[in-house]
Amino acid sequence: MNASSGVMNISTNRPGKTKAGEENTSTSIPIDKKLEAVYNSSPVISFIWKAEGEWPVESVSGNITRLGYTPEDFLSGKLLYGDIVHPDDLDRIHFEVKKHSEKKNTSYFSLNYRVLTKDGDVRWVTERSFIKRDENGDITHFQGIIIDNTELEETERELLETGKKYQIIFESSPVGIIYFDENGIITHCNKAFSDIVGAPVKKIAGFSVLSSLNDENLKSAVDLVFLGNPGYYEGEYFSAISGKKLMVKASFTPVLDNDGSLIGGIGIMEDVELSKKAQEIINLNEMRLEALLKLYQMQDSPMSEIAEYAIEKAVKLTNSNIGYLEFLNENQNVLETYHWPYDSHEYYSEEPFVHPVRSTGFWGEAIRERKAVIVNRDYDTERVDEIYPGTKEKMLRHITIPVFDNDQIVAVAGVANKKSDYDESDVRQLTLLMEGMWKLVQYKQTTEILYEALRMRRVLESIMSSSPAIVFLWKPEQDWPVEFVSDNIEQFGYTVNDFITGKIIYGDIIHPSDLQRVRNEVERASREGFSDFSQEYRILTKSGEVRWVDERTMLHYDQRGMVDYLQGIIVDITERKQANNFMRVECDLDNVLGDTGSLEDTFDKLLDFTLEAKSIDSGIMYVVDKKTGEFDAVSYRGLSKSFVDSLSHFKPNTLMARMFSTGFPVYKYFTEINMMLPASKLDYEGLQAMAFIPIKHNDELVAAMVLGSHSELEVPASSRNLIETIANQVGIVISRMKKDSGLQKSKNHMNSLLNVLDEMVFIMDLQGSILHVNSSLADTLNYTFKDLEMKDFLMLYPEGWEDDVLSTLDEIMAGKSSTSEIPLISKEGILVPVKSKFTIGDWGGQDVLISISSLIKEPGV
Repeated sequence: MNASSGVMNISTNRPGKTKAGEENTSTSIPIDKKLEAVYNSSPVISFIWKAEGEWPVESVSGNITRLGYTPEDFLSGKLLYGDIVHPDDLDRIHFEVKKHSEKKNTSYFSLNYRVLTKDGDVRWVTERSFIKRDENGDITHFQGIIIDNTELEETERELLETGKKYQIIFESSPVGIIYFDENGIITHCNKAFSDIVGAPVKKIAGFSVLSSLNDENLKSAVDLVFLGNPGYYEGEYFSAISGKKLMVKASFTPVLDNDGSLIGGIGIMEDVELSKKAQEIINLNEMRLEALLKLYQMQDSPMSEIAEYAIEKAVKLTNSNIGYLEFLNENQNVLETYHWPYDSHEYYSEEPFVHPVRSTGFWGEAIRERKAVIVNRDYDTERVDEIYPGTKEKMLRHITIPVFDNDQIVAVAGVANKKSDYDESDVRQLTLLMEGMWKLVQYKQTTEILYEALRMRRVLESIMSSSPAIVFLWKPEQDWPVEFVSDNIEQFGYTVNDFITGKIIYGDIIHPSDLQRVRNEVERASREGFSDFSQEYRILTKSGEVRWVDERTMLHYDQRGMVDYLQGIIVDITERKQANNFMRVECDLDNVLGDTGSLEDTFDKLLDFTLEAKSIDSGIMYVVDKKTGEFDAVSYRGLSKSFVDSLSHFKPNTLMARMFSTGFPVYKYFTEINMMLPASKLDYEGLQAMAFIPIKHNDELVAAMVLGSHSELEVPASSRNLIETIANQVGIVISRMKKDSGLQKSKNHMNSLLNVLDEMVFIMDLQGSILHVNSSLADTLNYTFKDLEMKDFLMLYPEGWEDDVLSTLDEIMAGKSSTSEIPLISKEGILVPVKSKFTIGDWGGQDVLISISSLIKEPGV
């Protein structure tokens, strides 16, 4: 290596002299050639650059061929070094080089950026360079090396992205989660768990689940983890940490290393008595998740926009009224302050207000104490801190927290004037949001972060497998092919491999009746640039069971603003839908019966709707003959044909009929019913429980349902409530259908009669809207029924004749006249001379005006 240039000095080898003065005729390769070969096979490429423009190259090692170039490309001046730097990184490199160059005591710097190979491929490199100065201290050259670290860079970025995603999932989980190590000591817990047990996170950390639990049943469930097995507990629990009595569901899962050894355990706890509070926690975590995702998408935005958005979200997360975010400069003695609400002042400035730390009051306290400061009283002082020029605000109560980068405080965040006292929960929300903001806007690549990402990945994968929330990563393509799904998809009967191999795409498991609605919602969210959205719909399990899910989806956009992937969480909400949504039954029934069809089709839909009740998987629907009282099956589901044939018809004096004649639902074990049936034994069907549901309207029995379960010995109470609610609505619907069926039949007969007439007929309501036209009118005037349906009848008359038409109708309504010779006009604008007769009539129970028109033939025709 040349001491002055730092590059290999390659010279032509010549024969030398031996010690005896004889010429050395050895054919061995000279040492400098060996060194050159070693150097050129090295991944380290050396350069000497001139300190000007785009860095002309004075020297480059021969292994520049690794990037597809030759030394001559640079030494001839054909290429400058800046020509191969990625265009998106070039300005940053100029800035960094200038910054380091202006520091007189700096002689070395390191950069990380992208370069382009001769073929146009992008490679990540690390540059380490020395600054060369002349005797006057002016920079003349940069001497350095570049090392290709593309594979490491891509691996690090993938790990960081994975760590961020898993961390978000952990923090936003709606259930309480703890992680304990192989010694049973709790090392991590989320906010939901802290709220459930009624103790702060810092008090939970360090608690021993092996030695300190005082509930033997719960301890038995935990002990299973240390034997390598999952444990489960449900019941009353007295917290040893807070002394709080709870009703909980808890599950515990071992976390194993790659070699199968136990490295800890996951605990998931749900407070069954605090579902409302749990929902509030979910909403709070979702709000923070939304804020972090939005901040992630704002990485290229100005710092003022990022800061204002972050502090606005901090105010809302803590239910405060005002907030501040202050950044320390490099000298650690000035704060740049951003305020929210930022539009509440009469002045406005593009530049942040700057003030020294030493002159701040409680805003500087968090910096001096290096920890969060909570004050739950009026800030009693004669001089309230000036946060902005000319503005003074009284702080009733407030919180300030420092934001750290390693051990250095880089920012301070504060919120104030919450209606109630601040607590550690507010500190935690504010800290997590601000730390997340700082990490997202300050790109950091350290071994510690990579290690933490790997560790958290292993822990969070175990959490996801034990959680009811299923995580998906979808491609933005038709019906969403799956790139990633968590192992707990097995709760719906599928495996991860079913989706990852492409055997199934996500759209395949969405209920066909909901699929188009889900497609429309995703398309709308993408088109309008949503960062996230939520929706509820049905999916089909692998066994064909229908389940309701709540989906929360985040959309990720590329640099062109196009969605490049969708990240979502789905949670099974079937029980909640069935238990708490009786108010929707009438509306849903209207939707089910909205499409017109045969009576049999309608009964099929009613039965399908009823089978949404939990544990009910089969049934028969009957109509009752009003005159004879006999029952006839019109629809069935989930039963064999032979079973249905045995019960397809029965008379009013039979056992089956008496089940309904009480007027009340009857719930029985199938074994009881099977013994009483006169038909051959039906136990081959495998039913366990049966329900006999009368359907009445105005105290009259109009229909009936026999429902069954192959899996449950009894129909659960929640299902009974839903079934009986549906039955009440079905009676109304069936009676209405019978009435509407008669009216429709009359209308159909009238339509047939009108269509055989040669005269042109149209029927309108008393507001002038066309209700019906016959075939003769449609053919003569070249209209279709859809062209005229509910349109103003005056469109059938020529322009300028409206007053004459209305005057004629006034006379007809007054009984003075019933005929008119006002012409009609075709769709193409051709006048059609007619003689019309008008009469008032009835159309399906509605008063209408009927016009009958015949053509006026010209003489001789």
